[in-house]
Amino acid sequence: MKKFGLFILLSLLLTTIFFLSACSNGFKKYTKSVSEYRDDVFEGADADFSVEAMSGYRESPFEIDGRSGEKMDFCLVTISPREFDPLATYHYKVKLGEVEYEGDCVKHPFENTYSFEVAARCVDPTFNVEINGKSVELRSVKSELFITPEKAFEIALKRLGDNDIIKKKDHEIYIRLIKNPVNSSGGYFWYVAFVDEEQATCAVLIQPETMEITAVRE
Repeated sequence: MKKFGLFILLSLLLTTIFFLSACSNGFKKYTKSVSEYRDDVFEGADADFSVEAMSGYRESPFEIDGRSGEKMDFCLVTISPREFDPLATYHYKVKLGEVEYEGDCVKHPFENTYSFEVAARCVDPTFNVEINGKSVELRSVKSELFITPEKAFEIALKRLGDNDIIKKKDHEIYIRLIKNPVNSSGGYFWYVAFVDEEQATCAVLIQPETMEITAVRE
């Protein structure tokens, strides 16, 4: 009986390893077509600012044309002052990994926000942004229950696999963690999209904890 139980345990273990390997290899098959992989969003605030950051890697130069070129890491930080002053200027400092970046924020042309971008990824659950000498801590919006972007891709591919856009030789893929676009209840979703050279798009919106497909574009 002990040998039989051990055999069952080993069989389950091998099945699990095979399944995980298959999922991983399934995504690797498509990585060259990924034009944006935005796998984390961060939020923070103090008495003067609310701050949001998004990080990952993406095509550079970025162009929606059905093809994916060279990639670069990025971290885009947006600063929203509590009291907007059109004459104000904001200087930032941020350390990602072992490298410190600093410079002046850029005013958004239409909104009352400022932003900056650096060619680096944030892989830690928290980091600090210094604005005019004042530090604001940002924390990842992801919980331990969030599925990985690779799992979100797997769900999207299973749902959209028969779409003509995906069957084309030339298409590009976007995997993004985005704010809830469906209603005002808040939260974040995984957005996975396939785009061809004519900018035709098929996409799904996935709840990151339940894995439910909330919306589909075909």
